[in-house]
Parts: sequence; C-alpha cells; structure tokens
Amino acid sequence: MSKLTQPVFILIHGAWHGGWVWQTVAKTLRQQGYTVYTPTLTGLGERSHLLNDTITLDTFISDIINLIKWENLDNIILLGHSFGGTVITGVAEKI
Repeated sequence: MSKLTQPVFILIHGAWHGGWVWQTVAKTLRQQGYTVYTPTLTGLGERSHLLNDTITLDTFISDIINLIKWENLDNIILLGHSFGGTVITGVAEKI
C-alpha cells in the first residue's frame, strides 16, 4: 500500500489513562510504516491539571475532531479502548 493511501491511526485511551497506554501498539504500527496519533484527552493522564467541571464527553470529542482538522487528516482509523469507544463513536458521527 502506498504511503498516500495508507490509513492514519488515531488511538484513544480509556478513562483515567493517557495516550501513553498505546506506546507498544503505536510503535508496532509505526514500524510497519503507518502514521499513528495517541492523544491524551483533556483533563486525563498527563493533562489532568486541566480537569474541571466544564469537561464533558463533548470536550473529548472536540479534542479528536480538532486533531483531525489541525493535522488535516483523512483515511482515518479510529480505535478506542473502553471509554475511548464512546469518544470515537461521537467523533465518527461528526466527521
């Protein structure tokens, strides 16, 4: 598969984790030539200092929608673990 047609992976962690949980999977995919993003959602993981009462599921969905827009991504494979599955469902509905 050419680099132009290869999918881009966005791996979304579950609640109370961060993008770091995907390190091993991301490394394997990158070694196979894929582009992989493992963002940490607002208020979780290493971004826990941003946690506040206004953060909702919509915040997490916006995190990923904005990543897709800012990085100008297409041909995306969204993969979510646990609560991340809820997030990617919301993202899929909006893109």
